[in-house]
Amino acid sequence: MKNRFQVFVPRSEVYNNYFDKLEVRTNFLEINTEDALGYASFENVFATENLPGFDKSTVDGYAVIAEDTFKATRKTPVTLKVIGEVFMGEEFKEEIRSGECVKIPTGGILPKGANACVMVEDTKEFGGNVEIYKSILPGENVIKNDEDLKKGNIVLQKGETINIGHIHNLLSLGITKIRVFRKPTVCIIPTGDEIIEPSKKRVKTQIRDGNSYALIAWLKSFGYDVKKHNVIKDDPKEFLEAVKWGLENGDVVVLSGGSSVGAKDYALSTIEYFGEVLFSGVKVKPGKPVIFGKTNKKIIFGLPGNPTSFIVSSYLFLIPVLKKISGHNDYLPQLTCYVRITEDVKNTSGRERFIFVKLEKKNNEVFAHPILGESGIASPIKMADGIVKIPLGKDILRKNEICEFYSWKNC
Repeated sequence: MKNRFQVFVPRSEVYNNYFDKLEVRTNFLEINTEDALGYASFENVFATENLPGFDKSTVDGYAVIAEDTFKATRKTPVTLKVIGEVFMGEEFKEEIRSGECVKIPTGGILPKGANACVMVEDTKEFGGNVEIYKSILPGENVIKNDEDLKKGNIVLQKGETINIGHIHNLLSLGITKIRVFRKPTVCIIPTGDEIIEPSKKRVKTQIRDGNSYALIAWLKSFGYDVKKHNVIKDDPKEFLEAVKWGLENGDVVVLSGGSSVGAKDYALSTIEYFGEVLFSGVKVKPGKPVIFGKTNKKIIFGLPGNPTSFIVSSYLFLIPVLKKISGHNDYLPQLTCYVRITEDVKNTSGRERFIFVKLEKKNNEVFAHPILGESGIASPIKMADGIVKIPLGKDILRKNEICEFYSWKNC
């Protein structure tokens, strides 16, 4: 068995020295483009044609030759002959010449010869002619044929998180299938002599397993496949058998509890048995007793058992790793906004501290109300919109001080 170690690592070092260098990746899936939201693209995707593919109007009005309107004003309108009308999905067959125009709807294909569109509000039609009351420039109120996408340009980069705009572009190009990184399977193993299933009747010294099921719900909301092992006791044989199951059935194994220093906590030794412990302990509060290890192709986490520690460490460490190995270039927690704290909050831990907060918008500012409590209680989680950070080395956030806010929704 490898030598034990316990080094409390700053979060920035975890990201730079461990997560950034992580080479474990899932393989690819080919899926329907409309189902690809939230996945990371497995490859660069290029535009196969121009979009929209034709010049089109952005207004209801008249397609014109812009130069014909240069002297038009409300007092001295320019009169043009209306030679026809553009209908949606149809191309006007004739070519516009100087002194002529064509009625056109929003999204209509610009007729040949026209180079701009006048809004209907700046016109008045009568007897086959139209008065133009406003001068416009060439290209005004027109989307060019390659303004959305140009043939050969990149639509989606490898590792980019696919959003609804990508899906729209891809389907507009006729790309109905796309290769994406497979989302990893996570195997969660709840541990502890005191932990029982939520359905069980408990005695005073027992704790129902809220951690595992809360994490399962959270991870499933991001599309991850999650499997759960039965609760295991603080017994080295049970740890070994459960982690072996996790490594055989998933990409990432999560031991819930069992990672703090103590006689019955076997998470560290179990991870060492199957692979390598990369770090054990982080300079973060709540969430110090995080263990991170790996085998050749799998990841193993040991997460704290206390509810707030469990959730914060999942947000800061587990979810970024899941995103990293499923191909996302942008995988670290993203700053949501800056907020103003409403009371003094001390940080005497010597670690980077995260505080659960409830937001309030007032007078065009966002205020963060701290929800304080020990890491062993879960109520702050349900009340909070997210967390604010007290940086490493800073011993207090003063009332009305500006600080960083991270939303649970920005995972």
